[in-house]
Amino acid sequence: MTAHMNIAASTKILVLSDDAAAASFMLDTFGSLSRYDVRHLALKALGEKGRFDPTQFDLIVLDLDKGELLHHPEVFAFRTSYRDIPLVVVSENLPDDMLRLLFRLNGNDWLKKPLERRALIDMISTHAPGTGASDSRVHAVVSAVGGAGASMIAASLAHVLAQPTKNSTPRVDLFDADFCAGMLGYYLNLVNDYDLKPVIANPSRVDLEFIDLVRKRHSGGFSLLSFKQPSVLLAPKGGELVLRMLDVAAFESDHTIIDIPYYDTPWKYDVLTSVNSICIVTEMTVPALSQAKDLFANLVRLRGSSDQIFIVINKYRAKLFGLGVRRQQTEKIFKDIPTHVIGDDWDTLSEAANRGVLPFQVNSRARFCGAVGKLGALVR
Repeated sequence: MTAHMNIAASTKILVLSDDAAAASFMLDTFGSLSRYDVRHLALKALGEKGRFDPTQFDLIVLDLDKGELLHHPEVFAFRTSYRDIPLVVVSENLPDDMLRLLFRLNGNDWLKKPLERRALIDMISTHAPGTGASDSRVHAVVSAVGGAGASMIAASLAHVLAQPTKNSTPRVDLFDADFCAGMLGYYLNLVNDYDLKPVIANPSRVDLEFIDLVRKRHSGGFSLLSFKQPSVLLAPKGGELVLRMLDVAAFESDHTIIDIPYYDTPWKYDVLTSVNSICIVTEMTVPALSQAKDLFANLVRLRGSSDQIFIVINKYRAKLFGLGVRRQQTEKIFKDIPTHVIGDDWDTLSEAANRGVLPFQVNSRARFCGAVGKLGALVR
């Protein structure tokens, strides 16, 4: 495994819960991340002296479920005895009288059930000793139509975000969500022949060690996860596998860029509703622009806001004469929607694709590279 896997000792977490489904979810979530060593006990253990030693754990997760446990004195006695151990609480929505009791526990944080994997990981990473809050940002580059050039934009954006700064060198992952073609592997000459079939039926096998095993390192400073595995689209647990791979990869990264195809998949809108930023890539034709506008409207409805959603018009060619769509006309179509135009740069992009390199390696001063650099500044 890679070196970072052994830098820090495991954080020991105790899960106290009588909710089998919630406990299983937490064990599965923490178990996928090698930095955590998790143990589960039923709530009755709180009243059994000698059953376990709380001081052996770095953090305790207490599942109050519907709050009945707050009427039991042993839970407050337990908290008083081990006040120095970070405590996070999960529960159903509680009435006001129980919330007052909850505050008396003096916990470090609270999360409402049903639990969500990303929120649970973020909460634990914030309060577990030796780990910091997850600052990872996830960016989607989604095609409005086929052939719009979103994959090359996603790859170039990964390179932009991976550039070292004065204070740090960002960790960046590029995730190819087009399992039908796996084109990023071909574009970047990093084809991955790892067979995902054994893990499709058992997504719980995906953890940090697995991601380290299957990712490919690019000289541009980022890691690539790209697979030509069409069976993922058809498998009953294919969506769970993809979301889990994304969760684990994003947990260890400062930035994760996801190249999302134009066609629908079982996980497409789950991803697009939860990422930090979205670039909708389209072309300068009426049908393509219409598709981009429809997708934008749908995402605004799902996300409840247009913040950090950008329209990227790729392969734009200025014409002095002709009946093509002019730049001024796009302003009428999109009005106040943030729109960014990337000029057509066939020579640079075709050479990059044929050589299996990034466009900046062909010509770092190309118009395409400058335009993607501006996108990187917007989403960073």
